[in-house]
This record gives sequence, C-alpha cells and structure tokens, in this order.
Amino acid sequence: MTGNTIESLKERCRGISLGIFAGDPGNLRGDAQASAGWGCGILHFDVMDGVFVPQISGGPGFVKALAGNMIRDVHLMVQRPADHVTDFVAAGADIVTVQAESEAPAEALRAIRKAAESAGRPVLAGLCLLPDTAIDDAGELLAMEPDLLLVAALDPRGKQPPDVTRACGRVAELRQRFGPGGPLIQFDGGVTAATIGEIANAAPDMVVSGSAVMRADDPAAAFRGMKEAL
Repeated sequence: MTGNTIESLKERCRGISLGIFAGDPGNLRGDAQASAGWGCGILHFDVMDGVFVPQISGGPGFVKALAGNMIRDVHLMVQRPADHVTDFVAAGADIVTVQAESEAPAEALRAIRKAAESAGRPVLAGLCLLPDTAIDDAGELLAMEPDLLLVAALDPRGKQPPDVTRACGRVAELRQRFGPGGPLIQFDGGVTAATIGEIANAAPDMVVSGSAVMRADDPAAAFRGMKEAL
C-alpha cells in the first residue's frame, strides 16, 4: 500500500460526515441513498458496545449493507476495539477510528493497518480524544501517526453537554502541533445549525453531524446549509 493511495483517500475525506444512525432505523439504506442526492459523500457510523459507553448500536452488517460510492466512516466506541476492527474493514469501512481511552488502543491502530494491508486497499486509522484526555497524555498513540484525529466535544459516557468552544480550541491546538502535513482532523459533538459557524472557523477537515440533519424538518436543506458553512 503506497502513501499516495492513503493520501488520495484523505483528499476525499472532507466536509460533512453524516451520522446515519440518526436516520430512520427501518430505512437506513433509503436515508443513505437520499443523502447522496444532497451531495453527501461520507457516512458516519457510531458503533457502541454497551460497555465502553452505555448505549448499544451498529455492527459490521450495517456498514456492509450500505455499500456504494460513499466513504464509510466507522467510529468504534467500544471497550476492546482491536477485537473488532478486522470485521469492520472486511465490511468495507474506509475509516476506522478508535478511542484513546479504550483498552489497548495501540493494538487497535496496528490491527487497522494490518487489516487494510490484507484487504489490499487504503483504510484510514483514526484516534479519538475525549474532552478530558490531555493531548500530551496521548503522546505514545500520536507517535504512531494516526491518519485522522477525532476531537470529541462531549464524553458519551457522561451527561455533560457538548463544549463546542473548548473542542474548537483543541482543533486549533492539534493543527498547530502537526501542521499542514499532519493527520486529518475531525470534529464531533454538538454540531448544529447554531454552532456550525464557530466550528467552521476552527477549520477541521471533517465535521460529524447526525440528529441536526436527519431529524430536521428538511434534512436536505439542513445538510446543504452545514456543507455551505464549512
């Protein structure tokens, strides 16, 4: 696998990553197809195991079922991500992001790259930092040069509201640390029509939005409004 192949995938990973599980559970395929018509090119899958976070959602079957030309962006909020990454890559994930706070995240990052090599295609290995995880405390993981860093504006394990301003500051800090040749930076949490302007000013490469789009009165207009704001 060449660096150019990874770089070409990274070039496609820009804009809104649509949280598809915020759509109609009985018609996710229809929602995905509709979103493609709005100009959406990335689907985001929040996968939760009921252990690392209290909620349970998703699995490789959902990723495989929504095959197509869209990038499939999988965020594993699970206790042991290394046990699952191979299945998600086999299902067609183009991005697999693991939590810095999970068990054995370094093993999981290595497993993503091994699975991508076995699959013979590029897969971005991502690392998510929750709000109270200091960037310096993740130094060993950052030294593994993840392809993507996800900045979370809230901790899904608790009940605190998202702190968009703080997360925007972290985006700026990571951008300064890694420079233009560094990993992609993704923003997740509290993304709404009211906050997209502030988030856009922080200039992340990708922004995850689910409910604010899929549960809007006019999802297509909500998506296009966010896309235009970036």
